[in-house]
Amino acid sequence: MVSESTRHVVREVYSEVLFELAEQMDCVDSVTDDLSCVAEILKAEPEFTAVLTSQTIKPSEKARIIRRVFGGRIDDLTVDFLSVLARRNRIGFLGGISDKYEMLVDVHHGRSLVEVTVAKALDDEQTKKLKAGLQDAINGKVKLSVEVAPAIIGGIIINKGDTVIDNSVKAALQRAVETVVENLKDRIDEV
Repeated sequence: MVSESTRHVVREVYSEVLFELAEQMDCVDSVTDDLSCVAEILKAEPEFTAVLTSQTIKPSEKARIIRRVFGGRIDDLTVDFLSVLARRNRIGFLGGISDKYEMLVDVHHGRSLVEVTVAKALDDEQTKKLKAGLQDAINGKVKLSVEVAPAIIGGIIINKGDTVIDNSVKAALQRAVETVVENLKDRIDEV
């Protein structure tokens, strides 16, 4: 079992090295697309993933498999990177590495991650308007992540970094109840 601190170090180091190489080779976005494509393949083909993460298959053989499967189909840098992961038995870390790489790409492109929670799914037009409004509000590019949580009843919760704006109906009801309870406590204390 790999410790969380080891996972963190592997994710950080490998993603930063990959990003630096992609930046030098001017292929940051193509590597992003490649990692997304590889993740979809690994998710859709659990047997293939099992082969690449198997402890019984030699790491050098895993690297050859990666080159046969992906060579000529995705950027050479991505193939080389996946081969290194395979040779070092690190393919199992690819999800975390990809997530961290994507964060580095967002910073590179000046995008801020904004996560919103809504009570019901937004259509495309609502999502576009929300994104445009958030971009205007922060005066920058936004990478929007929308989560649907019917429990908030209505309204919206916006998270950007350490800032949370909770304008949900549920939160408004909770604040109203707290105000009523405080007012009742004050009246009881007066008696």
